[in-house]
Amino acid sequence: MKTCITPLLLFLLTISITLGSVTIIAQPINDHIVDAINLGEGPIPYLDAAVDFASATNLDDQTPGPLCEVVDAGIWYTFKATAVGMVSAEIMNPNDPIVVFFSGPENATNALQLSFVDQPTNICNINSLSSIQTSIGINYYLYIHNAAVSDADINVGDAFAAPVNDLLENATNLNGMVDYFDNDVHFLMATNTNDGGQSGCDSGLAIWYKFTAQLDGQVIAGVGTPPGESAILFYSAADENVTSGSELTHVDQPTNPCAFGNLSSIQATAGVTYYILAATAQPYIDVSVNLSAILSVEDNVLEGFTFFPNPVTSEINLSAKAAIDEVVIYNLLGQTVFAENPNTSAKNIDLSFLQTGMYIMQITSEGATASYKILKK
Repeated sequence: MKTCITPLLLFLLTISITLGSVTIIAQPINDHIVDAINLGEGPIPYLDAAVDFASATNLDDQTPGPLCEVVDAGIWYTFKATAVGMVSAEIMNPNDPIVVFFSGPENATNALQLSFVDQPTNICNINSLSSIQTSIGINYYLYIHNAAVSDADINVGDAFAAPVNDLLENATNLNGMVDYFDNDVHFLMATNTNDGGQSGCDSGLAIWYKFTAQLDGQVIAGVGTPPGESAILFYSAADENVTSGSELTHVDQPTNPCAFGNLSSIQATAGVTYYILAATAQPYIDVSVNLSAILSVEDNVLEGFTFFPNPVTSEINLSAKAAIDEVVIYNLLGQTVFAENPNTSAKNIDLSFLQTGMYIMQITSEGATASYKILKK
């Protein structure tokens, strides 16, 4: 029989009574490496106030030698660098402090998986301040030990690059694309230069996408957050060379409201240029856009490929002239809900598990890819 420690019991076990007073010992939430706080989620700089280091445990804390072996209980932070920059961490009330940076795999489960970042400013000894220069694409872990309650001041802002499309003039060009998925956009680092001033629906901080419709048709865009935390909006423009929000006009259609939401769509007009704004209070967002309806026929079909029924209630039947290499189905937020590599020219797929709604089915065969809308009833 398993024994379960309830949150209330765990809370009671962390209370010590001394001289008639009650002291609550709060174990830091990030004293295990698997619970390392992701500094990429902000705020930047990150101030961890009144950390009770003495209550930390040392489960899986030991790092490998010989360059830097730490064995005392500490707390952990992590981040993945997307820019070259200097980052630093400091204990504000030092008492036998250790502040040291390591690199390692994403989602490390044991400190033995880590490697010491061997730089002169990263001191593996008693110290209250360390810093490193980051390299792009490296996962870093920060270990901090102290013998007294203290604030930890950490600044990793220079380790993150702003999204490439956070300026209107750098809007991601979606022309010719059937489905576009921009995953884990680090919105925390976006700027708001020239983002506002739109006619009909003014906005602030945003990242941008653009396209010119080839045909009349529906374009759908979504962000992977709850409706009240983000906005996804369509604007029209004179051309694809916009540099200021004042050059944009909100597309006034019921499915493109000037409001918070995680899904918007428009009926695009052939020859018109559109810009898509994505905005959120979240540190990371996923953005997806489906443009299949505005592409010319030859841009969005696989010769000899058919599927039925559509709408689908339970099973969908696929047939192709050559072997179907891959089937991927996305919801309108860009999340994968089904993926398979059939390696056959005919395939029946059970979709009874899907909720009612619209989905995008992406088919790859003989090196070519096309997307199709399917409706689940």
